[in-house]
Amino acid sequence: MRLEVIGLVVSLVGLVHSLIPLEVKGNRFVQPALDYGDDGKEFVMIGVDYQLGGASSYDPDSGEDVLSDEEVCLRDAYVLQQLGVNTIRVYTVNPWINHDKCMSIFNAAGIYVLLDVNTPLGGESLSRSDPGDSYHEGYLNHVFGVIDAFKGYPNLMGFFSGNEVVNDGDSAKKVPQYIRAVQRDMKQYIAKHADRDIPVGYSAASDTKLRAAMWKYLECGDDVSRSDFYGLNSYDWCSGRDDWQSSGYGNLQDTFKDSSIPVFMSEYGCNVNRPRTFDEVNKGLYGDLSKSFAGGLIYEYGEEDNNYGLVDVKDDGTLKFKKDYDNLKKQFKNIKEPNTKSSDIKNETSKCDKDAIKKLDSSFQTNFTLPDCPAKDLLKKGGGNKNVGKIVDVDKKSSKYEIQDSNGDKVSDTSIKIDKDNLVNKQRGAPSDDDNDDDKSSTSSASRASQTSDSSSSSSKDAAFHLSPQSSILGSIFATIFMLV
Repeated sequence: MRLEVIGLVVSLVGLVHSLIPLEVKGNRFVQPALDYGDDGKEFVMIGVDYQLGGASSYDPDSGEDVLSDEEVCLRDAYVLQQLGVNTIRVYTVNPWINHDKCMSIFNAAGIYVLLDVNTPLGGESLSRSDPGDSYHEGYLNHVFGVIDAFKGYPNLMGFFSGNEVVNDGDSAKKVPQYIRAVQRDMKQYIAKHADRDIPVGYSAASDTKLRAAMWKYLECGDDVSRSDFYGLNSYDWCSGRDDWQSSGYGNLQDTFKDSSIPVFMSEYGCNVNRPRTFDEVNKGLYGDLSKSFAGGLIYEYGEEDNNYGLVDVKDDGTLKFKKDYDNLKKQFKNIKEPNTKSSDIKNETSKCDKDAIKKLDSSFQTNFTLPDCPAKDLLKKGGGNKNVGKIVDVDKKSSKYEIQDSNGDKVSDTSIKIDKDNLVNKQRGAPSDDDNDDDKSSTSSASRASQTSDSSSSSSKDAAFHLSPQSSILGSIFATIFMLV
């Protein structure tokens, strides 16, 4: 009987693989345990910024983007998996095309995705010089479209509401309240139209004063506009030149040690000296700085004109590792990940203090009165994007493209490795929505949305993640197995 049931499970599961969605708890990301009721563990981001061609190459009329080509994603998933990556950041996507194959490939490879919702095109991002004029229904329709397109993928780690929108004194006077407004709109939309909580945060420019003031402004309070996480684009430590003191990492530690939300490097990897040796990985970010930081993302995957790439990609799709790739792989291999349990991490909030923010940067605007959402009908009824992504079968494990090591030798086996733990997208034995409707995380975006807006009051979410119809069937079968075994 046991073998018959297990055989049935295997036949139904096929090659559909999923990661359990991450949660935010206090100033850490948490990976829930496979079994509901068991303690989860701290998740440390070991990542790379991934945008072949750069964000400027994005063309909405092309019908493709960085997450739409199955063969490219198979090739790159192997390369990233061999590097030791568990997270990638993607800067620009087209929400109106299908991403199922690529997201499923990265999911099967054990890689989470952080996604920016903006593009360099007019009408699809906030303007630094005139944020009020750019904050309109058309812009939010694009943002909501991105949410709809990716909300169904369990390996979606979160959304960036903006990237370096505040980067000087002038933008610091005009933009901050609009960032919180966009985050409010995004989280209220997620609360109403997604079946799980999805973290929303911001990626800050590398300006010592502004990045601290922006963090203080975005992390405070307990309402829906607050950031769930905060990324820093930081190139302070240049390998071969700097150390803990000269890089200012000690100051970073002091600045962010009391953060109530996760802080991480959304870009890092100074290239003053090439090839980079990435000393800052184990001597800095995953060393003492790990006391206050949740990991980071190396800039960047593919070689562009700015010479930050880890790999070279030819026009025919052939990929070659650079020496930077080899050096980073050695550093990643030596990272000592924490064994902190979820139960040891406490939720915290910080009070909004205008004076404290002004002390960090006197030019910073500390207005917490936010503009009304200009797309209330879209917020309530949905943006209309029917291109809602889902995990699909991964029926190939390697791409058609040749991969070469840094010496130019062909890599013989380029198949991604699929871990059995990627077979489930919800904790086993988790209660249903009806059974656990009142059991919500105090830090969840859905909870905050329901507290602050009637637009989300009808869409309560529990702290556990929700099953797709297929996953519901699998959950029942798994439960049957445990009873029989």
